[in-house]
Amino acid sequence: MTAPIFILAGEASGDQLAAHLMCAVNTAYNSPEWIGVGGRLMQKAGLDPSSRDFNDLSVMGFGSAVSAYPRLSRLADKLVDEVMAARPRLILTVDNKGFAIRFAGRLKRRMKAAGWSAPIIHCVAPTVWAWGIWRAKKFATIMDGLLCLFPFEPDYFTPLGLDAHFIGHPEAFGDFLPVKQIVKPKNSAPRIILLPGSRHSEITLILPEMLVAAAIIKTHEPAAEFVLPAVPNLLPLIRDLTAGRAITVLDQPQDLIPALQTSDAMIAASGTVTLQAALCGTVGVTCYRTGRISGFIGRRLVDFDKVILPNAILGRPLYPFYFQEAVTGKNLATAVLDCLADGKAKARGREAAIELKHRLTSDHDHFDEMVIRALKNWLG
Repeated sequence: MTAPIFILAGEASGDQLAAHLMCAVNTAYNSPEWIGVGGRLMQKAGLDPSSRDFNDLSVMGFGSAVSAYPRLSRLADKLVDEVMAARPRLILTVDNKGFAIRFAGRLKRRMKAAGWSAPIIHCVAPTVWAWGIWRAKKFATIMDGLLCLFPFEPDYFTPLGLDAHFIGHPEAFGDFLPVKQIVKPKNSAPRIILLPGSRHSEITLILPEMLVAAAIIKTHEPAAEFVLPAVPNLLPLIRDLTAGRAITVLDQPQDLIPALQTSDAMIAASGTVTLQAALCGTVGVTCYRTGRISGFIGRRLVDFDKVILPNAILGRPLYPFYFQEAVTGKNLATAVLDCLADGKAKARGREAAIELKHRLTSDHDHFDEMVIRALKNWLG
């Protein structure tokens, strides 16, 4: 009987990316057994339904990470026990870098003591190009391999001896470039998409200011329409915050891309969704708010010119970025109104989308091809 593959992902974005990786492996390696930690999409791709839920790993911000350390430490130990009992042929950790490195370090020590080993591969490189360059050395010391979503990332890790591979970004292979945008009537009402994030803390800290911005925009553009795609587990909270407001809440995952394609501008929290928006040619503004401690540390560690993914990949400020106290309804509304008034904004957005796709796919047709090319060194 072939040994299983252990895969670990946290949060909705990790669940989505891990499912993409699983589907690529399933096609090339006849659907192996998958065990580990994941969500609904990973279960659909073949993860054992008795596996732990990714919400067990959900932590946001430095302050939250400190308070959650004892719980996550116990969980890491339990997962190490499960790996040692299952003896998988490969351990694949996806995103959730802080927990992944802690788990991998403990697992490496246990494997050494037991005289058994399996390669530990991480997907989604730590953003050393935006903050914390010291983390490159730590990853090179503990991980056996690294799958990078962006073309410039392997250069940070291969000099340190880590087997790093660029696999492209699955979003860039999607069929949602701006050429797919629906042509709207010339004098139709402007449509604004609100993207406050996929975590509870992001909704509570960021969405209220987005709603203030929406109200301000309405005073200048009375016909403006607002849509808000929501992840299922946060739908009740989002409905509570938007109650009584002219905001259309979209509750299906497949609603996001069509909403981006048909929106005239966006207000988005920093994250993968900014890349999805840029690939759709959507213009707008980005922002982020976190706890006080996290914000204090972030200001000293983060390169804000690179924290927004499309800005970092293109090497220019495609989207303006507001952080912490600068995330006000007035600032967000002003940025959106500027986009709506700029007759050339959409054309620049389309040009950026085409450039992004080229950089993130290296002109390959399928994400699966790049994933398997990278993993064959470990899977055979």
